[in-house]
Amino acid sequence: MSPNILEEILQWTNAKLHQFRAKNIRENRPELQDIDMTEFHVFLGILMYTAVFKSNHENIEYIFATDGTGRDIFRCLMSKKRFLNVLLSLRFDNGLDREATRQNDKLAAVSNIFGIFVNNCQNLYNIGECATIDEMPVAFRGRSYLVVYMPSKPSKYGLKLMCLCNAKTNYFYNAYIYCGRGSDGETLTDEEKKLLVPSQSVIRLTKPLHGSNHNITCDNRFTSIELIDALKKRGLTCVGTLKKNKREVPKEFLPSKTRVVRSSLYGFTNQTTLLSHVLRKCKAVLLASSMHHSEAVDGRTEKPEIIAYYNSTNGGVDEIDKKCSIYTCSRRTRRWPMVIFYRMLDISTVNARMFCTKLTEARSLREGLSSKCWPDPWF
Repeated sequence: MSPNILEEILQWTNAKLHQFRAKNIRENRPELQDIDMTEFHVFLGILMYTAVFKSNHENIEYIFATDGTGRDIFRCLMSKKRFLNVLLSLRFDNGLDREATRQNDKLAAVSNIFGIFVNNCQNLYNIGECATIDEMPVAFRGRSYLVVYMPSKPSKYGLKLMCLCNAKTNYFYNAYIYCGRGSDGETLTDEEKKLLVPSQSVIRLTKPLHGSNHNITCDNRFTSIELIDALKKRGLTCVGTLKKNKREVPKEFLPSKTRVVRSSLYGFTNQTTLLSHVLRKCKAVLLASSMHHSEAVDGRTEKPEIIAYYNSTNGGVDEIDKKCSIYTCSRRTRRWPMVIFYRMLDISTVNARMFCTKLTEARSLREGLSSKCWPDPWF
């Protein structure tokens, strides 16, 4: 959350507070005065403290209670009325011209700050050798054209973020907000828009990594031979599970009663390896990889190396989603831009925690070595 993001939020929040003062008889009410950067940092700190105490859905009256049941730290930082007015006034764009802007940008309410946030995530960290792509649902039951029904998710209604994360450290690296049919192909060329919609999503998310020889791990919603070939042309490899109804899958690779349990069947081309592994009777899993080109078996799990690699790298987005859910500052709201803002705060804390962990490990390594080897402090 860089200063330019906070300054933009501050600008439009103060504009909304000015509108509230104009409608109020007592314009000098302290809870309706403009907010400065110091106070805004205090406000963000309160939101993060509600995540620490897991009181993000607790009534504000209880949090700021003065009868001994509330928490003193909140009352010491900001009054209840001030906190509620700032929370109500939070805006991320100019509301006066939003209707005109929305004709060309459905995400006009948050598109600018979200784009800056994603660019900051990419500029601060070089992603590892393997990345994971998956969808991240954000629960929301308000009225909005962005709400998506996802029956397989715990929160069946909400907004959907398409994300690319580091497979090992779960670092949030790239994302976009799904806003209906055709949104997956935005920023793509006419030739790229001819691909399948899931393939368009992967190509869009991996644009910062093109030509870097990174590997992309994704599930059967995205994986296809078409996607593997498209990524290969862009200097990337791909590992993922395949659906059994794909036309590229031979009949011999499908589940069968005659196949032996824990047996594997391989198919090779110049660039792609297809694997069918029997987990149990009449149950087979299909994987495709442009990274593996042999029938190697993982010595620890005694499974094919492709499966072991997929299992170790497919949970990047799910892990960061789980961390955001455990400690979240998200409060109940009927405004979808607030839902995105809360998720940005949650993701920023997860990324910051990853940085803290890595720097702590580096400091421990430095302290274990001779001081002559590291003459300058790292911090």
